[in-house]
Amino acid sequence: FHPKEEGREDAKVTWRFLREGAIYGDAALQLPNPLDFLKKEEEKDTNRGDDIPESGVIVGDIMDNVASDAEANAFLPSSAAVEDAASTEARYDIIEEAIERESWVPPVGDRWAIAAPNVDLTGKWKLIITEQFKFEYEEFLQSLGQPLIVRGAAVVLIGNTREETTQSDGGRSIYIKGINAKGIWERTLTSSGSDNDNDGSFDRIEVPIVTADSEKVVAESWWEAGGTKHVSWTYGVERYGGGSFESKRYLENDGDVYVCDSTFHPDEEGREPSYLKWKFLREGTAYMLDEK
Repeated sequence: FHPKEEGREDAKVTWRFLREGAIYGDAALQLPNPLDFLKKEEEKDTNRGDDIPESGVIVGDIMDNVASDAEANAFLPSSAAVEDAASTEARYDIIEEAIERESWVPPVGDRWAIAAPNVDLTGKWKLIITEQFKFEYEEFLQSLGQPLIVRGAAVVLIGNTREETTQSDGGRSIYIKGINAKGIWERTLTSSGSDNDNDGSFDRIEVPIVTADSEKVVAESWWEAGGTKHVSWTYGVERYGGGSFESKRYLENDGDVYVCDSTFHPDEEGREPSYLKWKFLREGTAYMLDEK
């Protein structure tokens, strides 16, 4: 910017943009040459041409988010696939395997204080952004009663959202650190429910936490779906007309995608709940995505 005022210095800024699908980092990333792979496979067996994977691009630690629906849909399962993968039979396969390997005995009932073996939500995660998610996020904020100017700013800034989770004591405790443009939001949830060492009876545990909107509330949590899905309820929310937030956290894609189904249940009779599905990619994870 060249000001007309004499003696005032110019103002300058340099903007840099990364081409979609390009790779960038502080150090050079060494990747195998796919042509070498194709040549070796062709030499081994000329009849295996149909099995050679198609070209793709890598998305993961080198990108801040997933920028298009086409890319995201290449590795995020459809709603039907998610429901199928999250079926009772699939969940209990984890438990049956653990029983056979470690003689692990699952708790009694549907509400557990502990996670199933090999289920660990611990990780550092980056929010997956698609145009569809932006649309759903804007609708979610609108259903919460947020004005247009707030919704517009929030959608622009949502791409910087990160989350860090630490699961401990067999899943009885989960520390969650949310990082976004507003700042840092930390809370620790304590699960209550049936355990290995009881007959299914338990006392509910509610812990005090502070919400992202700086409200002092209480939270209750437990594990369900055979110890594969962590559920938490936040009671006493006064914003958005008053109500409670329900969150269901679980893993997809062999633990590389962390999902949080968030639902606001309003106190107002007749008002519909507000729902949004958040999906995060584990930091350091790389996917080979079909370019089609």
